[in-house]
Amino acid sequence: MRLLVASSLPGMADRVAARLNGSAAMHVEKVVCSLSQTYDFAEHHKPDCVLLSAELADCPEFELLGSMLKILKIGCIIVTGAPNADRRRRVLMMTEGFERLPEEDLTEVALREALVSDCEMQLLNCSTDRHVSSGADYDKKRLILIGASTGGVDALLDVLSYFPKDCPPTLIVQHTGGRFARSLIRLLDGCTAANVCAGVDGATIEPGNVYLAPDDGVHLQIQPTRTPRILLSTADLVFGHRPSIDALFDSAKHIAKNVTAALLTGMGRDGAHGIAELRRAGAHTIGQDEASCVVYGMPRVAAELGGIDEVVPLVKMGPTLLRSAEMRARV
Repeated sequence: MRLLVASSLPGMADRVAARLNGSAAMHVEKVVCSLSQTYDFAEHHKPDCVLLSAELADCPEFELLGSMLKILKIGCIIVTGAPNADRRRRVLMMTEGFERLPEEDLTEVALREALVSDCEMQLLNCSTDRHVSSGADYDKKRLILIGASTGGVDALLDVLSYFPKDCPPTLIVQHTGGRFARSLIRLLDGCTAANVCAGVDGATIEPGNVYLAPDDGVHLQIQPTRTPRILLSTADLVFGHRPSIDALFDSAKHIAKNVTAALLTGMGRDGAHGIAELRRAGAHTIGQDEASCVVYGMPRVAAELGGIDEVVPLVKMGPTLLRSAEMRARV
């Protein structure tokens, strides 16, 4: 079994590697100390299992790594330290569905048992009902704007799995660390028939494309021009975020009547004010329902501000967005 061990704690990765390299059936191929190194090695070398320390799982970027591991069917076991020392809120929230194993109990037998449980959990959580819409007539002037945060990576994978290669022009802001922006783009591009790419400043916004910010140094926005074009702005953070959902939504008010905007699962209030303003300006707005959200934060605040026309569960979000773009073309 080929293993990748990841921990930023001094000595922990080496201790885990020493425990398991004594087994003829276990081989630690690499020891790394960051999530970016973990993501790069797993993506390109595809080990059988990643042993990840809980303090790395506590980082916001773990959400993206976890989604990628599930897609590639790479096992992931979270190695914990002292009891309850690392069971913080985000660890519990974003590592749900991954097996946990105390470092002191880490043996070949325990690891194999944990991997069996991990595989079973992934099968239970894996959606096999993927559809790609086809034959619809979308309005080329109509844009889809999506904002997401905590829990948003898996939500976006689900939503975009419905998008065809001729989908309406779509712009997305997902709160993800800047070092992982390109990784997120690659991950989303692999789940959809549409072309997922980094926005280029000044480029025309075209059908069949899904645009994200290239990194966390810029906001992804729309230029106030007759023909919609990408604007990459280095303005200050909004609610602690760059790119910001509010920054994207606010930039689209001049074309609001040609916009369908959605807020997905996420913590905080980024995007709530912007989507309310879009609705008042004539956009059709959609919020993910509480039951299907990992964190019912941003959609809840948006609803409280009167910014949501329609509330739908995640399983219906992709078709609902496409249907909105199609129906508005016939008005």
